[in-house]
Parts: sequence; C-alpha cells; structure tokens
Amino acid sequence: MSRLLKDKQKSLQLPPHKLIHDEPTRWVSTYDKVERFCEQQQAVSAVLAEDRKKWHLMPRDTDITTLEIVRDVLAPLSDFTDALSGEKETTISSVLPLMWKIRACTEDEEGDRPLALEMKHRIREDLEKRYNEHDLKMMLNISTFLDPRFKITFVTMEEEVKRELLLKAETVMLPMEEQPEDSEDNRGAAAAGKRKTSDLKSLLCSITSEKKGADNSGTRQDYSTPTIPTDKLNGEITDYKLLTDISPAEDPLIWWSQHEHIWKHLQS
Repeated sequence: MSRLLKDKQKSLQLPPHKLIHDEPTRWVSTYDKVERFCEQQQAVSAVLAEDRKKWHLMPRDTDITTLEIVRDVLAPLSDFTDALSGEKETTISSVLPLMWKIRACTEDEEGDRPLALEMKHRIREDLEKRYNEHDLKMMLNISTFLDPRFKITFVTMEEEVKRELLLKAETVMLPMEEQPEDSEDNRGAAAAGKRKTSDLKSLLCSITSEKKGADNSGTRQDYSTPTIPTDKLNGEITDYKLLTDISPAEDPLIWWSQHEHIWKHLQS
C-alpha cells in the first residue's frame, strides 16, 4: 500500500510525503497528522478505492470537513510547542507573550462553525486552568518583567510583581558590593549568553510587534542613590521600566550580563 500510495502521489502530482502518526505527549503532532492527511487526501482515497475490502475506510465529505476545521484551528498554534521546548535559550519569560498570542488566535470569529467554536473554547479553558494558580502566575510575571525584551508589555500583575521584588529585597537580598565580581551567578549568566537565534526569537519578534503596534521609546532618568536596599531596588525598578525594550531577537541573558553593574539590586 505504501508503494501504491507513491504511485498515486506521482500520478496526481502530489508531494511524495509519508503520512504522519500523532504522539499523545506532543499535541502539535495532531496538527501535523491532520495537515498531512488533508494534503494527501486524494492519494489516500485513490489507494483505498483499489481494494473493495478497504472501502469502509474511505473518508466521507463530512470527515474531510471536520479535519479541515481541526487543521485551520490548530494551524496558528503549531509553532508554539516547539518554540517553548528548546533547552538552549530563555523560555520561561516567553510564556506570557505566547499565551497572549494563543488567546488572540483562539478568539471567536464571525462565521466560525460550531466545532471551531468548541475547540477554541476548550483551548482557552485549558490554558486558564493550567496557568491560573497564583504562585505560577507570579513567577511568570516576574520572569517576564525581568526580561528586557518585554518588561511590562505582557505583565498582568505589575503592582504585585513590584511588591514581591521589594519583599525579597527586605528578606534575602545582600548588598551587591559584598558579592565577588566573578561570582558563580555572573559566570553562569555570561556562559548562558552564548545562545543562538532560533525560531522562538522570530516568533517573539512578531508577537511583540503585534502587541505593541510599534516600539515604545523611553529615556533613562537619573535617580538618587538611597542607602536602604528596598529604596535602591525601587529606584532601579522605576528607571528600568523607562528603558526602551530591546529587540525580541536578542538574548536577555547577554543583556543582563552586560548591564548587571547598572541594575545591581534588580539583577540579584
């Protein structure tokens, strides 16, 4: 049947692609499978038509319509899983921007069929269930705020983030001048800076541009140097927010390794 499929692909002038199986642990493979079947539907049907015993497997028009709806709903989301599965670049601060994009892609649209509406509703519902736990939301918001590519663009708990950072300053933060310049954290940041541009960064460039409409500009302002750690951190937070966001294509770890001497308390 595989040989027959190749023959039908050639006669129908379709790409000589194999069919794809989905993997339960990799949801985007469902999209890959459906998209490939829709591409090869004519060839598959032609193969099944050669054997009467296979006629019961012939997809009906309603089956094709269903698969096309599934394909169209999942298509805008197909890049996100691979983008967040990388191990060679910062991804935790990218979760909120990608979630914003997923919500935008799953908004109800006029003309959506009932199946498409149901799929979009379930996707949004599942995201809210997974990411609605307070501690997780706080961690994601802090990570996004401390990423100079985004700062407050995608943060949904700005005041809570500020209070949490100030609380940490009161309880655990040591004066930065007591830490050696070549500390393990600094070496780790420098080493982590050697990351290569990937599809995630291209995706984030597009999402950030869409969210902001245009790059915001800002200028740095001088602030006094208080002696209390929380006051120092508060001043750094204010000054940090006024900076122009760096490009989403840049590596935030490299940026922090180059600016840690300016944002001593915030970097810690």
